Amino acid sequence: MEESATFDEHVPLYKQDWFWKGLFWLAIGLNVFTILTSNIGLDVHVEGAYVESGDGWVLDWGDVRTEDPLASDPSNAKEVPASSVTTGATMPFAVIGMIIAILIARRVGLEKETIIVLLLNPALIFSVGRGYSEYTYLAILGVVWAIWSTSKNYKREKTEIARITAILIASIFTLWILILKLKLEPMEMLIPLLCLTLIGILIDRVPDDWFQPQKTLISGFGLGLLSIVALGIYGYGSFTVVTTDTFRFLQALPISIFGVIIIYGLVGMVLWPFAMDTWNKMGENEDRLTGELSLFIGILSGAIVAYVACLWTFESILWDSEWPWHMWTMGNNGRYITILAIPSYLLVKRVNGEIYWTEKKAAMGVLLILPLSLATGLHGQTYWTDDAAEVLCENMEDYEDFLFVHDATLGMHYLYTFHTEINDVTERNITGHWRSPDSGWEDELFSNDPVENRGNLSSVEWIVLSPGIEWDSPEQGWYQTTGKADFMNGGGEWVIWTTHTEISVN
Repeated sequence: MEESATFDEHVPLYKQDWFWKGLFWLAIGLNVFTILTSNIGLDVHVEGAYVESGDGWVLDWGDVRTEDPLASDPSNAKEVPASSVTTGATMPFAVIGMIIAILIARRVGLEKETIIVLLLNPALIFSVGRGYSEYTYLAILGVVWAIWSTSKNYKREKTEIARITAILIASIFTLWILILKLKLEPMEMLIPLLCLTLIGILIDRVPDDWFQPQKTLISGFGLGLLSIVALGIYGYGSFTVVTTDTFRFLQALPISIFGVIIIYGLVGMVLWPFAMDTWNKMGENEDRLTGELSLFIGILSGAIVAYVACLWTFESILWDSEWPWHMWTMGNNGRYITILAIPSYLLVKRVNGEIYWTEKKAAMGVLLILPLSLATGLHGQTYWTDDAAEVLCENMEDYEDFLFVHDATLGMHYLYTFHTEINDVTERNITGHWRSPDSGWEDELFSNDPVENRGNLSSVEWIVLSPGIEWDSPEQGWYQTTGKADFMNGGGEWVIWTTHTEISVN
């Protein structure tokens, strides 16, 4: 791009340097604004609720994936390793991940215009503003590819052991993403680490003509998808929906492909202007490293697509949410594909020799995402539960329990927003319970018989009802206060019932 500090009416706007400088400062401003003003995401609220227990950490009020689909149980909490928990440091972790990702992107040769597009990505603005880790994972995968590609000549320049060591280190970084995302014990990854390292060594020994970029991208996508299916057949975690709810999974799969690949990938990362030319040139490309990069992208994108489809299927059943509309509600899961931004831009650059952002179609692609970038950066995340939690924080006494009544969809996630907003909640031994509106919570509240897989409500003296939920026949001795949820949080009126006769409300 020819740089010009002043406006030149004879040069198209998108080719002028001040245009890209303006986009750069806009991107910086949006990211800084959303980091400073947005509330953290629901998953981060959950992350912050982990407390030390034995040799690991557990969720204070019970796992978000409950045994009873209508109710929580604080005693049902899986212990996770301390190495996979970033409680209290999620936002700094996300911001540091963003900085490292940008530095790595520059280090591997991506130009400043690509960095600007990366910073303008609506999904990444959404993620960093809410304290999510997509930038961190993106940085890790950038490191993985840098290690793999720069160590290709180790066998000739150094020793074969040096190359195998580089493959081992790249494998460790790759599995680190799984440890952080799925909260796995690092020692559980020893066998996967061995397998991944052996696969890397095997790939090193496969003949060059096996790495035609078009074919490796397609076959890699299939392998990635099949790897998730295999985990489901094997019976691993939520992936079991592949066999237990096959029809719903197959319905979710094409929607996942559309959302993940088309919306968040080609459109969100502004890859569509280069997609057709890049694909055609990949058919003529015989470069082995380009083929390996295509395989890397294909495998991970296939795995992400299948993972999202499994997640939608599993959670729709867990929460008994309306299908197929559940996929619309949870559509932001498609942002996971952004972790492949650096490898994807590198592939476009390797195939074309350069990423021509100053071409009309590319500039149009950038401008098309700007409204989403602005909306995401300026609005940020808010919750009506913050106001309700403030009432509880000021009025609850130590060792008291409260009940949160909310639809099953994300009900446990919203419960943990109270954990964040109630000051010293752990030290005060305050316990939160969740119930679905149709769980029979009214009868359970005054029953002396605990229900299996549900927490005991006998100590509940506070009840928070989400907007639209009513308590038709409250017992005598219960008093209420109300508040309004704003339009962006669904509107309506939330209600707090309590046995306390005096309630302080700011």
